[in-house]
Amino acid sequence: MKGLILNNLYSIDKSVKFSLLISTAAIIPLIISGNPTALKIAVLLPFLIIPMNAFEVLKQDSMSSWNKFEITLPLKKSKIIQSKFITFLLLLFTSLLLTFALFYCASIFISPTVMDDFFNIGLRGMGLMFCAASLVYPLTYIFGIEKSDMITMGSMGFSFVMFFFISFLMKVFIGEMKGVEEIFSLSFLLVSIFYSFSHTLPR
Repeated sequence: MKGLILNNLYSIDKSVKFSLLISTAAIIPLIISGNPTALKIAVLLPFLIIPMNAFEVLKQDSMSSWNKFEITLPLKKSKIIQSKFITFLLLLFTSLLLTFALFYCASIFISPTVMDDFFNIGLRGMGLMFCAASLVYPLTYIFGIEKSDMITMGSMGFSFVMFFFISFLMKVFIGEMKGVEEIFSLSFLLVSIFYSFSHTLPR
């Protein structure tokens, strides 16, 4: 399993480094601006950029013909799929660490208020990516790597549909009570995690 995960990471090594650089370059000026909307975008952006590289692993495997060799290894297909999903989780965690580190430094040197919406928006960003992963992996294995770009775009669309659907349900059943934004963010993340694990990891 460790070998499969390392191979996944090596195959997208350059893309991940570039994504980290782009995310950092985008976050810093957004934080410095101090604009509330810009700060929310700064939190969300890395979650939409860095974990996307995990979906590129499937394409890289096909281009290098590794996917044909991979299935001949003395491993169950479930282990191979799990290695792809763990790679996604590692990149998602990397997004969280990068964003937290930059915002924490900004809270010390610029203003402590930049951290106000960090966890709230961060939970939503992770939720969106978990939703996308719940469709990308199973659908790619079903329909083939040739349609991976379309599947990825459709999966992101599905993520936003889920986001607004759960938001609508929260407004209907909870209304505008105090702390509803935080409740929604946590609920969306938990639903996304459950949905993602139930649809991605083979039983």
